[in-house]
Amino acid sequence: MSPTIAFTFDLEDHRPDRAVERRYVAIVEPLLDDLDEWGVTGTVFVVGDLIAESPDLIRSIAERGHEVGLHGTDHSPLPELGPQRFRADVEAFTESLASVTGRPVLGFRAPTLSLVPASAWAPEILAELGYVYSSSVLPARNPLFGWPEAPAEPFRWPCGLVELPAPVVRLGPARLPMLGGVYLRVAPSALVKWAHRRLRHHPAPWLYAHPYDFDPDEVRWAMPLVGRMGKQIMWWGRRRMRPRVRGLVAGSDLTLAAIASRHADAPVFHPPGTT
Repeated sequence: MSPTIAFTFDLEDHRPDRAVERRYVAIVEPLLDDLDEWGVTGTVFVVGDLIAESPDLIRSIAERGHEVGLHGTDHSPLPELGPQRFRADVEAFTESLASVTGRPVLGFRAPTLSLVPASAWAPEILAELGYVYSSSVLPARNPLFGWPEAPAEPFRWPCGLVELPAPVVRLGPARLPMLGGVYLRVAPSALVKWAHRRLRHHPAPWLYAHPYDFDPDEVRWAMPLVGRMGKQIMWWGRRRMRPRVRGLVAGSDLTLAAIASRHADAPVFHPPGTT
């Protein structure tokens, strides 16, 4: 088991509508410079709608040595799409992404880690479209999406697709993805270090972040469905994100494709109701 934690990044447009300033390009370009300085190459999952909008940025990500995967279509959770639309969109966006990067697209991450029992049809479609692995399951209870019955370590779906679930740590009765997104931003430093010690020898260790996690100057706007506290949390801790990420992944050259190749013979998980 590698002691190195992989850096993964979900490239998405966080703004509520087109009337608000687009910020992700201005955030990601200096972040790529930081990753070069830290000696980090990792995996970037791109929302399909951004491929035509920012091909130069995506091409730069690939040219700097990062693996590029697909992060869904328009950031809609998988259960909202259904299998027919999911197949059509993924097929089209996979072709577009491969054309921009000049490389095959091997990995997929569901928006909001929304691979759950209601979207258990997705892995077979991904395998049929040539995907090697998914990184789409949160093996814990969560207010948005989670699959607490799924394995917490790498596994294969019955179709053969490798799944690299979000690494979680136990904190009392809860299992939390402490090295990702809002958890990584808002948690006290001592808690982050504690989680790091427990996850660094996980068989598939990775952290995840988004452009907005590194954007302390973004003007606050009302976010639907998250409530007053959720709206506040979305902006907390953004100034501490760069040093925290650097401390966790400096020198890491792990991509999720490389990790998935180590787990090609992982145990098969048969979701309830399947054979």
